[in-house]
Amino acid sequence: MKNFFRERFVYFLDYIGKTDMFLIFMSGGASVLSFFLMMSLYPAQISSLRTVYVQVASSFVGFILAIVISNIDYHHIAKMWKPIAIFSVLFTLLTLTPLGALRGTDGAGSADRSWVNLGFTRMQPSEFLKAAFVITFSYHCFKVAKRINEPKTFMLLIAHALVPISIIFLQKDFGTMIIFVVIAACILFVSGINWKIISGAVAIGFVALMLFLTNTLPDYLLKRLYVVSHLEETKRGLGMQQYTGRITLASGKIFGKGFNSPDILTSTPELYNDMIFAHIGQVLGFVGCICVLLWLLLYCFRLLQNGRKASDHLGYAICVGIFAIMFFQSLVNIGMVLCITPVIGVTLPFISSGGSSVVATYILLGLALSVHNHTHKPTLF
Repeated sequence: MKNFFRERFVYFLDYIGKTDMFLIFMSGGASVLSFFLMMSLYPAQISSLRTVYVQVASSFVGFILAIVISNIDYHHIAKMWKPIAIFSVLFTLLTLTPLGALRGTDGAGSADRSWVNLGFTRMQPSEFLKAAFVITFSYHCFKVAKRINEPKTFMLLIAHALVPISIIFLQKDFGTMIIFVVIAACILFVSGINWKIISGAVAIGFVALMLFLTNTLPDYLLKRLYVVSHLEETKRGLGMQQYTGRITLASGKIFGKGFNSPDILTSTPELYNDMIFAHIGQVLGFVGCICVLLWLLLYCFRLLQNGRKASDHLGYAICVGIFAIMFFQSLVNIGMVLCITPVIGVTLPFISSGGSSVVATYILLGLALSVHNHTHKPTLF
């Protein structure tokens, strides 16, 4: 028995020595902050503690998964791309069956079918599809690296990317769809794509975007785009969430009101989710917002740093894909609060309420740690 505990302790010390404790502490710290933010909104906006319990449980389960994944060589994970792809795609396709559930509607008439109702709980499969896509697309680019600029190879990569993008498009979850486009673009960018191909793809993408905005974009998203540039006109209607969100954000002034303040504003819908940055502003103030921004920048920088130190391009591509998710989601979420971008249902990683998104983000952490832990660093001997 003593030998068993001694071996476990030695293994623990070895893991602490080789893993990226910076990312672990940064992720755990964000989850702790999330807990206090949720509790400060109870019961004024969060009517049931179940939301808080789900957040805590999801963080705990996600953390355990991250540690388990970090102990598996990312090469072995990538070689399992077929079952990962099949499971994640089929799970996401359940949203288009009778098990699919609407995320909700707002005054603009939005409704996306991005949830699966399992009876005892609801899950958002697209969050896990992001992690699966990072693995499969990185591995695809890694395997075809020497011929990536050949037209046939490049078109197959585009077809690969269009699979999850098309599924999310059918769900009408356009915010998440954009994230998949960004993941694919970032991984392709660091995979050695020729600048001529990049230029052509950008030109085609721009034309496709214009056609999408003029012919395919739903009315509710057009209205949300209108809100961004006409906030004062729409503050009593469609723009109410972003208008009150900015007021809530500014109400914290320099140092914030504190988590237990009786003056916390709760008139902004989804303060614990999409508009969480506004709540950070009111309880922690301008200083707290700057600290969260620095946390995000340091986290994203660390991901790129680990990617650059990876043993091969596969590890680099995986870290870049995770960086794309973390950075772009943070950018859009904060932009929604500042009324720079329309409200498209994008969460702030680790901090916004949401069981599926929290677990999936910790899975991404596990992948990043796996790249770090299984990078063969050169030594003196």
